[in-house]
Amino acid sequence: MRLDEIPRIPLTALPTPLDEAPRLAQRLGLRKLFIKRDDCTTLAMGGNKVRKLEYLMADALTKGADVVMTDGGPQSNHARLTAAACRKVGVERCILFLGGPAFERFDGNLLLDVVLGAEIRFMLDATVQQMEDAMQAEATRLRGEGRTPYVIPIGGSTPVGALGYVNAIRELAGQLGDEDKAPLIFLAVGSAGTIVGCALGVKLFLPEAEVIGVSVSGSTRASREKAARVAPGAVEMLGLDSSFELPDIRIEDGYIGECYGVPSEAGNAAVLEAAQSEAIILDPVYTGKAMSGLIDMARRKLIDTDRTVVFIHTGGAPGLFAFESEFRGMAKMAVLER
Repeated sequence: MRLDEIPRIPLTALPTPLDEAPRLAQRLGLRKLFIKRDDCTTLAMGGNKVRKLEYLMADALTKGADVVMTDGGPQSNHARLTAAACRKVGVERCILFLGGPAFERFDGNLLLDVVLGAEIRFMLDATVQQMEDAMQAEATRLRGEGRTPYVIPIGGSTPVGALGYVNAIRELAGQLGDEDKAPLIFLAVGSAGTIVGCALGVKLFLPEAEVIGVSVSGSTRASREKAARVAPGAVEMLGLDSSFELPDIRIEDGYIGECYGVPSEAGNAAVLEAAQSEAIILDPVYTGKAMSGLIDMARRKLIDTDRTVVFIHTGGAPGLFAFESEFRGMAKMAVLER
């Protein structure tokens, strides 16, 4: 396997912590629960995309890039961390194509994009395909000016990016005790690169584990189609035998709520449950929804609650500050007279 031969630029301190969460486990009826703290990556307030960007930015520099582009929603964690990675490695320009509903405030991740000096191209209510097309058109224009652009698809979900989570599962395998080597591994699924890396990593380093993705942006079928576009290239890059087969990727799509990027009642409740039991800060549209899936499946006994469970905290806390209105009414506050 060629994982250690593939160029990678360190962008954070690793390994990230693996914290046991006994109070939350007790609430959910789980024998044992760990939180893999990938929200604690040290680049620009952290998140899972840092692991992908260690490989993506190495690839960009190898190809001589002087402009990096990516796309996402206004509260995209990946966009924020791509801008940060550019600053960290010295790439001159970072252009973010952001699509979604109109917004009035620059808060959460969007504020950090501005602070990091990214160029923002906002495309009102654009689809992912429209943003991807706009990036390719800009890349063509920049090449005509003699620049060398590097285009990263939404979420950094490419074969190169997926390698970050192959490495993460190898790291996790080294942190788990012998009695915990067959865990259920839960994580949020959006653009599917992270879960592809996890599935590959499990096959290679934790063969008794099972990966369970909780979709935050599309149906199980759509998520599997995304994964199928990423997986073969990652397998090839790792130099694995052509007979190598990924385990079936389990993705649950019943916890999205209204749609991608919009908080759900169950997701908000999960944010509060994690915070008030373990001081773990989730966000309402990614990790909160993923945790709501774990909570529901545990309480309804849809998973084996005697197995060790690992929840991969993929970050996103800056996005919480863009959804103040979701939690304002829950404040326990009294105004005292002087």
